[in-house]
Amino acid sequence: MIAEPSPRSNRDLINKIRLIEGDLTAQSDVDVIVGSISTALKVDGSLNQSLIRAAGQQFDDFIVENIYKPRPGDVFEVPPYNIPVPHVFFAVTPDWKDSLDFEDRDLIRCYRGAMQMAEKMKLTRIAFPALGTGRKKYPLRRAARLAINGIMDRMTTHFEEVRIVCNRREQYDAFAEWLTHYGHENPAGK
Repeated sequence: MIAEPSPRSNRDLINKIRLIEGDLTAQSDVDVIVGSISTALKVDGSLNQSLIRAAGQQFDDFIVENIYKPRPGDVFEVPPYNIPVPHVFFAVTPDWKDSLDFEDRDLIRCYRGAMQMAEKMKLTRIAFPALGTGRKKYPLRRAARLAINGIMDRMTTHFEEVRIVCNRREQYDAFAEWLTHYGHENPAGK
């Protein structure tokens, strides 16, 4: 029988999540940043445009030439090129429709998959954007809840920090609300 984690250990793990408002591509003190990509391999949206500006055109070329038949929830590693971090992952985020087509399952798989890949690669500091909340039109509070659940499903003592980088204040507020709900002592990490 597997022992349930103690409430203290859950609190210790949730407190490894740090919430910031800023630019994902400026997170040079992490091992990996996670971007978002569509099943059509379109690298559009403000986040991806900033990643391409930082990495260079070869970044987009690598994606088109090396990722084959991506499905929502898949996670891929891409060379960082000129982005000042050792690793970049891309999660294939679902388009929001009505949650009847497994969008919730696929969005949570993005977070779980990136966490699992980071742990297998022995990476201890990972930075996520608010996946799905831009062009994918995911409801913000719902996306925040799913993100926290997906991260916590795969959070272990291996990780030093899991950062959620919000580029809009309303994203930050939604994530802070859910982190507080789950018992985070200081979501902003100040």
